[in-house]
Amino acid sequence: MAILDGVITLDKHYTMTVPLLQTEKLAVCYDGQEETLLIEWRGEVSSQELREGYSQIIAQVRRLKPVKWQLDLQQRGTIKREDQRWIFEFVFPEVLAIVNDNVFVAVVLPVFLLHDLVSELNGDELMQEGNFLIMQHFMYPEQAQRWLNEMHQIKTGTKV
Repeated sequence: MAILDGVITLDKHYTMTVPLLQTEKLAVCYDGQEETLLIEWRGEVSSQELREGYSQIIAQVRRLKPVKWQLDLQQRGTIKREDQRWIFEFVFPEVLAIVNDNVFVAVVLPVFLLHDLVSELNGDELMQEGNFLIMQHFMYPEQAQRWLNEMHQIKTGTKV
């Protein structure tokens, strides 16, 4: 790990949780032990804040190429439908292109919000050149991490 001009740089095998980005509305960390990108949104998020936040997240994805994500939306207010579409139409396909592998996203949010999150999806938005973005909903971060680890073990053939 190194700090250059206030930016933390690390390789994807760093073994502790390192904060990568912290704003009033967004926290992004990398858990090196779990090899998981941790993203937490908080409060009411405007379209501009959402797009700027995901732009910064994409910058971290370019560096780390994480295949396991924990996206915590428990404290985030609802966002506009067009912002949801933008995430699925532009952000996730770009992530798949950058990572060039299957990406597992564990979304932590209350059950009553799940339908709104995925109601307008079609499969094409979550697939890029044979790689898939596989998303699952959880109520608790611990459940989410267990699922991410299990999916990664199955994918890599290390699950016994």
